[in-house]
Amino acid sequence: MKIIDFDSKFFDFARKWVAAHPGLTEKQIDESYNRMMLEWINKPADWLDGATPANYFRQFKAPEELLELMDGYLAANITLPEPLYTRIVEMGDACAPGLVAMLRDEGRDEGVRAEALGMLRDMDTRAADAFLEDLVCTVEEQSELAELASEVLSQRDARTAGRLLDRYEGAPEYAQTLILDVCCNHPGDARICDHLLYRLRNQPDRRALWASCLGKLGDERALEPMREMLRSVDIGYLDYIELRAAVEALGGDPGEERSFYGDPDFEALRLL
Repeated sequence: MKIIDFDSKFFDFARKWVAAHPGLTEKQIDESYNRMMLEWINKPADWLDGATPANYFRQFKAPEELLELMDGYLAANITLPEPLYTRIVEMGDACAPGLVAMLRDEGRDEGVRAEALGMLRDMDTRAADAFLEDLVCTVEEQSELAELASEVLSQRDARTAGRLLDRYEGAPEYAQTLILDVCCNHPGDARICDHLLYRLRNQPDRRALWASCLGKLGDERALEPMREMLRSVDIGYLDYIELRAAVEALGGDPGEERSFYGDPDFEALRLL
């Protein structure tokens, strides 16, 4: 199978397009990008044997062929063509098992596994959910794949949140952070607010994060603890604005706005 650098072909087309439209300013050229792309992607190309870039990958019907092409691009370190990405996602359940296998393969580069997960996310399939839950509950260090897994699980439901919460106590520190980041999108279980309030009080270096999660969760039990913290003298400006936003999200009154002259974050933002 041919591995064709679509980006390179488009840039060649764009250079010729600009040369054929002399006198355009740099701003006008930038504003013409979508027009150029639309023209290029729908124009029959000799380098594709007369197919258009938009439709080239539609000739491949077997999931194995499409995933082999995907592997080829990633192995060659060539950007995956958007039409190939779209074709794989359109195939849905037919390509999902191969993508799940790719995702589970710890011998693969993390970027490749993240690409597979992105496709599964865009298919709106739950084929990989069991693996994603295991990953989020056991990961020990920050990783692109774990962060993307938590984003995917955040779009699920309260049942998913419940399963993650059941594994919270035995999870590593970083995994606990991801679990709470997922669960704050699914209110209804009192444990979520309990865990978030504990962290808000005991992790002063991450107050902004936990305040933001409590704002999303919407549990009114967090209102008074956050209002009390707003009055504290030992909070910085960034923590303060997240706490105010969370209190307001819960329908509470954050009180009169305080000044933070001299706070490094406040002074830096004031100069913008």
